[in-house]
Formats: sequence, C-alpha cells, structure tokens
Amino acid sequence: MSIVLIFDGCYIYLIFMREFYSKAIVLGRKDSGEVDAVIDLFTEDFGKISAWAKSVKKIKSKLSGHLQPMSFVKARFIQRSGPKDGWSMIDCISDDDFSDFYTKERYDLLPLINFLNKYLFEFQSDRKLWAFLSQIFLKKYDTNQTSKALLKIMGFDPDKSSCAACHSNLVGAFKADSQIFLCQRCALKFNPNELLLFK
Repeated sequence: MSIVLIFDGCYIYLIFMREFYSKAIVLGRKDSGEVDAVIDLFTEDFGKISAWAKSVKKIKSKLSGHLQPMSFVKARFIQRSGPKDGWSMIDCISDDDFSDFYTKERYDLLPLINFLNKYLFEFQSDRKLWAFLSQIFLKKYDTNQTSKALLKIMGFDPDKSSCAACHSNLVGAFKADSQIFLCQRCALKFNPNELLLFK
C-alpha cells in the first residue's frame, strides 16, 4: 500500500493507494474526456470493476489495443482512497491463454457480454461465472445454450420458468431489471437492449 500527499494550494490530501493484479475480460469501454476512458471489466478475483485508463485514446497508447470489449487481459490496478475514490489501471497485457479466441471472432457473444456489463453488481467476485466465461470463449458452444447456462449460474432457470405476461412455458427472453422471463411474442413489447434473448 502506498501513501501519497497531495497539496492543492488550500488543503493537503492524504491518499491511500493499494495495488492489485487479476485476469479479466473487458465488458465495455466509455470515453472520459479527450484522451481517457473508463474500462468496465469482469475480473477473476474481484468481480466487476470500472477502472480509469489514462491517455488510452492517444495514438501511442500501449494499452488501447488490449482494452477492447471481449478481450481477455492480465491487468494491474490501483485502488485509490481519498478525495477521488476509485480504480485506475496501471498496466495490462493480453492473456495468451485466450489467443485462439481472436481467430474465432465470437461476436455472437457480444449481447451476452453487454448484458453482463449492464446488470452485474460491482465488487462481487464469482469464480463460477469466471470459469463459465473462460470456457465459452475457448470452445464454440451454441449461443442460445450459452445464454441459458449463464442465467442458471445467476440463479434463474429458463427450463423451469414461464412467461410473466402470458404464462407460456416457451420462454425466449429474460428481462433482468424485473427478473422475469418472457416468451418471444411478449418480448417484442420491450426494448431489445433490456433483454437477454435465446430460443
């Protein structure tokens, strides 16, 4: 743990910084100012975190190429405790264990990754979910079966559920904010960005 004193002309801030390391998958990336970005990751050790990546949008940035959604990385972070709490990314490299993934182009899994990014709570580690994500990228499982398996890991079983609107047993979508299943017909009434779809 590092302790840093910062003087801004009026006050002296005492900031505690702790360094962490973890494997992670990039869930999303949001611009922050002209050259920075906030990276959403699901980490093996700490669950979901959002980390500030400084100057990552600069042409010469060594981190930018690694921090694309659905990339597996080995990352180092600092957790700050002070006037500006949060996580900052120090460094990251591609995880060689997943090098084959880049040739498979699993863009069919992007809706699943977006779903996780939107609905996972931060700082809740889940080793079972991490193992599941690792396997679906290393092996080309059917996308629909993958979505169903993910929901079961999260505690929701499509095979034992019915549509919350019409009570049909043939469900084809899950609405996470309401924690309900819907059949494909009833799912058309909702924004598809709010749903995890499957057959």
